[in-house]
Amino acid sequence: MKTTPWPLAGEVHLYGLARQQHTSELARLGRLLAPAETERAGLLKSEQAMKRYIAGRGVLREILGGYLGIDAKKVQLAEGEHGKPFLLDVQENLCFNLSHCADHFLLAVAANREVGIDIEMIAPGKPLGDMARLVFTRHEQEQLSRLSSPRLEAAFCRCWVRKEACLKACGRGFSLPGDSFEVLPLDEEPAVLMARCNQKDWHVLDIEAPHRHCAAVAVEMCCSTQPPPTLVRVDHRDRVQ
Repeated sequence: MKTTPWPLAGEVHLYGLARQQHTSELARLGRLLAPAETERAGLLKSEQAMKRYIAGRGVLREILGGYLGIDAKKVQLAEGEHGKPFLLDVQENLCFNLSHCADHFLLAVAANREVGIDIEMIAPGKPLGDMARLVFTRHEQEQLSRLSSPRLEAAFCRCWVRKEACLKACGRGFSLPGDSFEVLPLDEEPAVLMARCNQKDWHVLDIEAPHRHCAAVAVEMCCSTQPPPTLVRVDHRDRVQ
């Protein structure tokens, strides 16, 4: 086990991994899970979902264990009221958030600032107008209405991941109405935005994602003059053994 240097002030560590795992590697990661996680994996409806959960949770434990300097099995995780995981019994404030889409997942890690991340696939054919009316502001809907496919699908997905990154960062998910804050403009990338969500200010950044996907990260602003965070790409294979 290696000890991973924590993110510096103003940094967010980003991990991007494919979750397809060989049987032997999946078995190894499964042995890192807590009993409750193993039980939860067994309750999932499909074998594919079970494998994805085990792989994602196992790698998460490895990475967090590297930051804490402890064995992955000893990482103590709990969940907030709306399901956001956090570390128990850690004096220092290491914040993280995980998102997955099919066989891809993204992990964001920051020190002393809440963080949220989301990745989604750009999927044509969905009833975007109906979905937008449920979670987007009127201004956001107006911007989307000016676009035609395929720009429409990409802009919708970009708006969605920016919103969900904020909602995950504040620990509320869609229990907080998506139309309670804005993440404009929608038809530009890359972008660094500011959003006011759950009575806090957030930097919202588009991040590189696999083909036909969108991804964004939201990072808590400690003061109104704080510059956007620096995103540092990390290969987890360099941080664990």
